[in-house]
Amino acid sequence: MIHYLYTHFFNLFDKLLWYIDTGPSVHRVFLSPHIGNFRVIAGKIRTVRTYDKARKQVPAYRDFLDKHPHNKPVVGWSHTNLGDIPEIDKTTYIKPYSLVDKLYNRDLPKRGVMFDESSGSSGKPTSWVRGPKERRCIQRVMQVAFGEYLEGDSPIVLNTFSMGAWATGFNTSMSLIGISRVKSIGPDIIKVVDTLNELGPDFNYVILGYPPFLRKLTESSEIDWKKYNINALYGGEGMSEDMRKYLLQYFGSVIGSYGASDLEINIAHETDFTIGLRNALLEDAKLRQLLLVETRGIIPMIFQFNPYDYLFETNDNGELVVTIARAENISPRIRYNIHDLGHSIEFYKLKSLLEKNGYKHLLKNIQLDFSVVFHYGRSDLSVDYNGAVVGPEEVKQIIAEHSRYNALINTFRLISYEDAEARKHLQIAVELVEGATMDKHTSNELLLHLIDKLQILNLDFKSAYSTAQLKPEIAIHQYNTGLFDPAHVKLKNDYVWNIDYTRAKEENIIQN
Repeated sequence: MIHYLYTHFFNLFDKLLWYIDTGPSVHRVFLSPHIGNFRVIAGKIRTVRTYDKARKQVPAYRDFLDKHPHNKPVVGWSHTNLGDIPEIDKTTYIKPYSLVDKLYNRDLPKRGVMFDESSGSSGKPTSWVRGPKERRCIQRVMQVAFGEYLEGDSPIVLNTFSMGAWATGFNTSMSLIGISRVKSIGPDIIKVVDTLNELGPDFNYVILGYPPFLRKLTESSEIDWKKYNINALYGGEGMSEDMRKYLLQYFGSVIGSYGASDLEINIAHETDFTIGLRNALLEDAKLRQLLLVETRGIIPMIFQFNPYDYLFETNDNGELVVTIARAENISPRIRYNIHDLGHSIEFYKLKSLLEKNGYKHLLKNIQLDFSVVFHYGRSDLSVDYNGAVVGPEEVKQIIAEHSRYNALINTFRLISYEDAEARKHLQIAVELVEGATMDKHTSNELLLHLIDKLQILNLDFKSAYSTAQLKPEIAIHQYNTGLFDPAHVKLKNDYVWNIDYTRAKEENIIQN
């Protein structure tokens, strides 16, 4: 009975909010300080509400739960226990079931529906469907999250994310058009430069894009950057603080967004507080020991998210498991594992932890008492390349299918690294079998072969490669030498290294 009353209350509350929703200002009422604990409790109850609805009305989810017995969640204002609701992911839930079976009552609305597409490292495109209510909710989330950067000076937004069927670009433009002036350009530096020169420095601007694109854009000599007032919002992959410092020479602010096609394009975002906290982590080993749980030497990206709409959990493998709490999404995501490493903490718990350990000064930039998520990168051994995800399994497959290269190559590593100018590179380091050699001409042929095949296997890589300013590199090492020396144990991961400039210099990875 208590379970029903709580979930029914939030059904009514959400309907009321929907009908009075006339713009971002309505949602900001619920962002008032000192109600963060309410949002946490309410978000968990809404999560259980959405689970109950999906269990009853989504054929695919009902079948999935029948195959994975579990204890049902318990709801209470002082304590909500989600029980052992099983995780879902792309392999166990998205691929086995049809798109329609993953919808409430198998109902695909006849209008207002948008399809997104992603392929990632699977090669075969996956379609994601979003209904009209969900799209309006996403718009409000983005408008509220980035309102500070978009509304005050009425900037012109230049969207340089990839367009077409990919989720980020088109949805971002549609979400922000309600509170700003938007030009959808795509990752085309010439068009961005032409637009800035055409409209001139009398306007304020916000440029949205992938970090490598923003970095390359600043190299344009056709723009007098000092005359322009431009902020940057980035997504698609992480950013080092060295790159942020570089970009801040050209942009007034550089703020990141965390999202995914599987979930939503913006479920968390950076704030002045999280950026300051991340910089403090870089300098303070004691603070790292206090807050971080991973032991791989990675300084995570840090974002804030609204716990009323999203629930972040961490499983036994250290992976983030995300639930979208709202019931408006026509294809619900409940304990969805996107295979990113990370953990979250409720805001007031983090605030208390910092205060008790002498870090009260880090709280001075707080604007929102939203929960905080620490994101360490992918757990599935992959690297980011210009907004695309590239995994070692693809490279393994390409090498195995080519008898000549397969006979020459012992192993390889994908290395994502930064150079002295904070530009991000992707290097494929190859170790040859014992006794083998490879001349420059053959290594270039190998690189071209890998790139060609990756574009076939991974459509996201194909799009990223076509617009990337820095193309993938290759480095050949003879057996048991260089990065593949048996005594070389500085890094743990066999197939993937994500490293900064300092480490890349130490390892002699940077190519001239």
